[in-house]
Amino acid sequence: MNIQNEVLKYKNNVISSLQESIQIKSVEEEAKPGMPFGEGPAKALEHFLGVAKNLGFKTENFDNYVGHIDFGQGEETLGIVGHVDVVPEGTGWDYPPFSGKIVDNKMYGRGTLDDKGPLMVCLYAMKALKDMNIPLKKKVRMIVGANEETNWGCMKHYFGKLNMPQPTLAFTPDSEFPVTFAEKGIFRGLIKIKTDCKDLDILGGKVLNAVPEKAVLTLPISTKEIINKNIPVFNEGKEYKLSAEVIDNKVVVTSMGKAAHAAHPHLGYNSLTALMLFIHSLDLDITGLNTMAKFFAENIKMEFNGKSAGLFYEDEPSGEISMCYGKAFIENGYMNISLDTRYPVTANGEEIKNKVLTLLEKYGMDFSVLKEEKPLYVRKDDPLVQTLTEVYSRVTGDTDCAPLASGGGTYAKAVKNCVAFGALLKGTPDTMHQKNECIDLDTIDTLLQIYVEAIYKLAK
Repeated sequence: MNIQNEVLKYKNNVISSLQESIQIKSVEEEAKPGMPFGEGPAKALEHFLGVAKNLGFKTENFDNYVGHIDFGQGEETLGIVGHVDVVPEGTGWDYPPFSGKIVDNKMYGRGTLDDKGPLMVCLYAMKALKDMNIPLKKKVRMIVGANEETNWGCMKHYFGKLNMPQPTLAFTPDSEFPVTFAEKGIFRGLIKIKTDCKDLDILGGKVLNAVPEKAVLTLPISTKEIINKNIPVFNEGKEYKLSAEVIDNKVVVTSMGKAAHAAHPHLGYNSLTALMLFIHSLDLDITGLNTMAKFFAENIKMEFNGKSAGLFYEDEPSGEISMCYGKAFIENGYMNISLDTRYPVTANGEEIKNKVLTLLEKYGMDFSVLKEEKPLYVRKDDPLVQTLTEVYSRVTGDTDCAPLASGGGTYAKAVKNCVAFGALLKGTPDTMHQKNECIDLDTIDTLLQIYVEAIYKLAK
């Protein structure tokens, strides 16, 4: 029996189940009783586990933090780790972001690529092996989290509080092909400075881990003349521009850019950084805002690798450091701008963090750390990396592929002996964390074949 051919029979099931999942808005919200990450993530987890149960798998839901799905038996376990929570939808979509609408053979919706779509493909690859009665030596356990996009509370609950056993080896379908052998370290937090201007407000970005497409700054009406005079000068020759209007007797400045994942900030255009550079050029007399703008002008510019700030690092396995300023807001009299740093796998994260803190102190600004992840580095000649690379190469015919390093932070960092494996195919646009996130339905055939082969090879 040819598993490559047999698995294709499940494509329509993948599509229909994925549409149902996409229609559940699983963005983290305020916790409710029995729903630690809010109603949406809990419903998405329950739905996914329900699909698996209907397919004949044994499932268990651990307090709506995380669930797992078991297939087969064995002393050793192959883990497949993914998540059903998503980042906020943002604006500017051509189709409703939680509709699963299919247009020109593409399904649109938040989570189609990150990570509901790939995880659903893996589930049906497991189903194909189950229906074919393929003998496997290892148990296969899919672990489904509901809090990957923010604080990984799901994995902390599962492996920490519940002390569930680690798989023997594992992969997560939450990156790109062929396989990610190195993931940069991450530290994320908020730059904070006091401001006493009552007519000042700022809203930039929706999440901490993405380049903001839009940033909006509200200023006193007294700035109207200088704003209107200087915007045309600042906009000259730029693809992404600023605009201004008067609303409720205040000046509202809007900066537009291009969204991108914080792991790849060079693929976007940071509207928030551009806004700060514009404000610095005006030399306004607004406490807090002036200092923040000066910090950006002297250290950030439109860079994403920390060179002007003296924070540039690079290594052979994983490349350059990246720094993304993603979200801005005012709260309790403080202006906050988020910083998401992805540093090379051989760099010292504490050293980099301390340099950031020292730099901010010079400007009288504070930094509150929200998240820290150590780097992941699995050698390219590791059997897990080699096996997955070979599977991808054999199925796709891509004989020139090589393992990749990434700025992304996946569940591979939470699971022992785990790497990220797909699901973004070469030549496929990366719309994760962006508007119009979608999956090309033609790619599902290839994904099914890759994942069924990978599960078989690793578990046999």
